[in-house]
Amino acid sequence: MNTIQPRYRQIADELRLLIASGTLKPGDALPTEMELCEVKDISRHTAREALRILTEDGLIARRRGAGTVVTAPPAPAFAQPIGDFESILQYARDAVFIPERTRPASAADLKRMGVEGDYIVYTGLRRATGEAPLAITTILVLRQLAPPLEEVNQLQGSISEWIEGAHGASVSNVIQRMEAVALGKGDAARLGVAAGSPALRTLRRYADTAGRTILVSESLHPAGRFAYEMKLTRQRK
Repeated sequence: MNTIQPRYRQIADELRLLIASGTLKPGDALPTEMELCEVKDISRHTAREALRILTEDGLIARRRGAGTVVTAPPAPAFAQPIGDFESILQYARDAVFIPERTRPASAADLKRMGVEGDYIVYTGLRRATGEAPLAITTILVLRQLAPPLEEVNQLQGSISEWIEGAHGASVSNVIQRMEAVALGKGDAARLGVAAGSPALRTLRRYADTAGRTILVSESLHPAGRFAYEMKLTRQRK
């Protein structure tokens, strides 16, 4: 299957990456159509289409006397308040996991997720509203607790809730790690962004009351589609 993007979309993705990385900041001027034509060796139509895409995405705007400039970053497509265990479960309900395939976990999977043992892997996309996926998600579940793929496809909640209902293995705590990463070519293509685009990686390890890591999830959220919101209350003496 031919996955080569049209040239105008490649140019749009290159500019999008400069904006997402902060190289181009709100208020900065973009090259004109003619300048893009000269620098990128493209036609006027290609340059115009690339700028049109970014304009429709709310990343740039035409300003009188200033030309085309970068606008303020748009609000993320999905924002999750986080402060307790229930808020983590709510994410799984609101950002629906759509599994694409399942397989036994490889040694590379276990190393990346920081676990040891016999796990089953589920990979797929998370979606809420809108056409663009929120994230690529990989979930590892202990083999003896792993639900059939058809069950995962029908879930209304999280896999951890299914495990508790089906096996009585209750989650006692969740350790969450977040870090900024650059998307590889394959992941970027699935998310519809340029390779190397910034993303938020969230890794969650779910432990039961016996201390076993029964589930690990990894999600890669491209810039602009997801945000965490946290309220911190100051305790005064």
